[in-house]
Amino acid sequence: MRQIGRTMRVGVLTLWMLLMVGQGHAGCHHTSSSGEVAFSQRTIDSQMAGDCKMVGDVDGDGFLDLVVGGMPGENLRWYRYPNWSKTQIAVPTTEFTTDGEVGDVDGDNDLDIVVPDGPAGINLKWFENPRPGGSPFTGAAWKKHDVGSIGDWGKDVELADFDGDGRLDIATRGATSVMIFFQTSPGTWSKKGFDGLSIGEEGMGSGDVDRDGDVDLVLRGVWLRNPGGTSARTPSNWNRYTIGSADSTFKALVVDLNRDGKMDVLFSSSEGTADVTWWTPSGSPTGPWTSRTIVSSVDKCHTLQAADVDNDGDTDVVIAQMHTSAKREVMIYYNLDGKATSWRKRVVATTGLHNGVVADIGNDGDYDIFGSNWTGNPPVRLWENLGSLPPQGWLPVTLKSKR
Repeated sequence: MRQIGRTMRVGVLTLWMLLMVGQGHAGCHHTSSSGEVAFSQRTIDSQMAGDCKMVGDVDGDGFLDLVVGGMPGENLRWYRYPNWSKTQIAVPTTEFTTDGEVGDVDGDNDLDIVVPDGPAGINLKWFENPRPGGSPFTGAAWKKHDVGSIGDWGKDVELADFDGDGRLDIATRGATSVMIFFQTSPGTWSKKGFDGLSIGEEGMGSGDVDRDGDVDLVLRGVWLRNPGGTSARTPSNWNRYTIGSADSTFKALVVDLNRDGKMDVLFSSSEGTADVTWWTPSGSPTGPWTSRTIVSSVDKCHTLQAADVDNDGDTDVVIAQMHTSAKREVMIYYNLDGKATSWRKRVVATTGLHNGVVADIGNDGDYDIFGSNWTGNPPVRLWENLGSLPPQGWLPVTLKSKR
């Protein structure tokens, strides 16, 4: 048998899809004259939606899986990469909303799930991954644990070791209150509330704003400095510093957007209309902050994420409007100069998205977009990043056949 080389010119999109399938998408980033990134939209579950969207390696195979939870009928489920087979974990007492996080709550080296359930009673829960001794594919093996009462619908959840004792704690908020449930010993929770804050109706972020090694909180227009250690368990030790204006219903994100070594804060309006802005400290983050606008007057921007979507070395911003907005756009704002002062918009879809997540699904070195509209509005979707398109629209490729 001898091999004969044949050079053919193939339409770039068809060829690109073939390359993606054959190579698992790995190493398929190319710089194009437009800098645009191609996405492939895939429906994960046509009957499912939910307010709570999370990603994490649930089964320990090295790949990120998807987690969604919502109202009854849209029960808490996880979807296994790559065929997205689903496992139902739990049925809500009222409704899993509005946020959730995955993390190793019990310190046994697997990922558990934290979600609020309804507006009353002991409504902050965590679900224990059956691993390492059991199977995460058996829904009944996931054990439900109580954390405590939020006192209202759980609006936001931030999971971190706030007091540095090696155990994960849970920061959350209702419509009028902010609190941290400190895990003072394994499975034991102590609730500490923050008073005297103008927190708006929803919204919270977390991150090491001052880069001192502790995880701080971002609320409406302010950040709370974590004093570190067991001092963090006393809310009055968390000093408040002004960032700038934010909508009463807001999303917040902590990220070094302009790569200057200082953490910045992004705000959008999750339920109203406001500019998507990023704030950077003029000097120390305890001093004045300067605001810059990425895009003006975005309606119901309930997804606010940041990642290097086009793999050019800087941080882009992914935003999306929930489906009650007139436009319902899922958008990327490409960071053109790396300094976050020049942006180009790309609309990925007009389906709407609520609490979307950006993550590298499939370990192929690029960032994908995952989520659904809010509970009651399926489907669950994944927009898979296929990398930048080649520059000329046509690509010579040598194909080999046997004769």
